Amino acid sequence: MKKRFLMGFAVVAAASMLCGFDSAETLDSLSEKMAAVEVDMKSVSMNMDCHMDVGLPTNYQNIIPLIVDYPMQIDCTLDPVAIKVDGSVTAEIGSGADAEQATQPLEQYMVMDEGSIMTIYEIDESGAWTAQSTDIGIDLKEFTEAASGQSMSYSDMAEWGLNFELAPEAADVDGAECYLISCALDFDTLNTLLAKVSEMTGEDLTANPRVSSYLKLFEGHMMNVEYYVDASTYLPSKLHMDTSGDAVSEISPDAMVLNAFSLDATISYDTVDEIVIPDEALAAPVSEIDLSALDAAAAGMDAETTDTDAAMAE
Repeated sequence: MKKRFLMGFAVVAAASMLCGFDSAETLDSLSEKMAAVEVDMKSVSMNMDCHMDVGLPTNYQNIIPLIVDYPMQIDCTLDPVAIKVDGSVTAEIGSGADAEQATQPLEQYMVMDEGSIMTIYEIDESGAWTAQSTDIGIDLKEFTEAASGQSMSYSDMAEWGLNFELAPEAADVDGAECYLISCALDFDTLNTLLAKVSEMTGEDLTANPRVSSYLKLFEGHMMNVEYYVDASTYLPSKLHMDTSGDAVSEISPDAMVLNAFSLDATISYDTVDEIVIPDEALAAPVSEIDLSALDAAAAGMDAETTDTDAAMAE
């Protein structure tokens, strides 16, 4: 692996003489340069803006619209693994004169120790700090090393169902020349990805009912991805994802439908030296996250919605 990165650095050194966008670049040559510069990365920051448009159906002939927007600043250090999220979530339910809107500030910290224990600190609706921990069952350091050892190129990723395309002309991102890499993900692609990750980690994620329920979000949808890589640094600088223009797909019967989803993020590197968790957050009692409760809630959501609507009808 060290030889591969040394070779990558040599490639970057030679390529630096080209100055900017090179139309002769290929996906695989670009991936070698990206891998070389990412190996010494210490932190990543993203300014992210997400938008989701869903419908909440009832047993009647109407659907309640729900619009959710969540702008966030996300900072992540890689050694040790720590994440800070600072932003807000705005939800608008209903339409016209009946619409109601609420905004909830969001401040959250996540840390992970060497024993795969993840702890999340966040402020609840009352303004008090809460802390929850769980064993995610994956050693992130080992997982990263395993992923690096795969020497993944864009050609290799095609076996995962990820068919990337490199635009022949430079894209402009805030005045900087960038390579534009794009792909489209459908439900089958996500299932292939899940199977490949299961193979890499040795854990059958496809057998996890919680993961399967999350995947249902994208059934019937095509997720379009645009990835911008700075031509001078070979680091990703911008990400855009959307499902706009797709036919409405049903997430689960009588529960919810996904109309549209979009995500825009600008990315910077090595701007965060350390993520410091507030003392008042560290003082909060830590409770264990019971993930099985989430499974039970998801399984019972449809039945509860149906019962409530039936009672209202009476």
